[in-house]
Amino acid sequence: MSKFVEGLTRTFFGAKDRRACRNPKCTSRSETGTRLFDQWFCDDCFEQSVRDKMLELFSDRRKQERPPSLRMPLGLVLVSRGILSHEQLKTALDQQRATGANFGEVLQELGFATQQQVTAAVAAQWACPVFTLGDRPLPTGIHIPTRLLEVYGLLPVHFSEVGRKLMVGFVSRVQHHILSTIEQVTSCTATPCFITDTEYHRHLESLAVETVENEWVCDRTNGPSEIAKLVREQVNQMGAEEARLGMCRDYLWVRLLGRQETDLLFRVQED
Repeated sequence: MSKFVEGLTRTFFGAKDRRACRNPKCTSRSETGTRLFDQWFCDDCFEQSVRDKMLELFSDRRKQERPPSLRMPLGLVLVSRGILSHEQLKTALDQQRATGANFGEVLQELGFATQQQVTAAVAAQWACPVFTLGDRPLPTGIHIPTRLLEVYGLLPVHFSEVGRKLMVGFVSRVQHHILSTIEQVTSCTATPCFITDTEYHRHLESLAVETVENEWVCDRTNGPSEIAKLVREQVNQMGAEEARLGMCRDYLWVRLLGRQETDLLFRVQED
């Protein structure tokens, strides 16, 4: 075989082909490595690159959540829709102040509004549609770790392979930082909608009874250096070809891609 053909074979088919590490200071001769998003790093530089990416995510963490915008209070939305009277609004507000409960839940407990009416009003506050799940199964084209669904009150409700569009259902408020991270890790376009609390818990329970494979959660607080080391160990153990990561406020979400898809969640603190 000529050197030219051999080189092509190694480039396109070789598992350990020599590539150019994207670290400009790399002096390693390692011929194996892993992609971090769309950039390839040799084994010696991958761990440092993961740590650098994490520090970048940490610095941007406070910027992820959009600043609060002025929204009509939920009670006034319901009053404007003719669902609440001013007297009922005052009664509900008094009870909320006394109990500290969620205002929408107070309205339902008092019998002033149904769950569907509250959900529709919250969706109107956020200028989002309401999505009715009913008995439809959750989409299988996109996976989001169960821990994130539980902590941030969301569910993937619809996925279209055409354009890789994902609708994410929220119960009480849109978590913009989660939508951004979902897009980074899954390479899809995520748009928000609202679902009822009943549908959320019913479908979440159905996920809980299933065996969750390829999800690993570390609740022990970790810093970037330790996490980067653990990620590299998992990459080597699994033979992963690519890693993607994003920040979900309190958790770093790392997705490893290769022979199988594995999600790693780390509860984090800064070094």
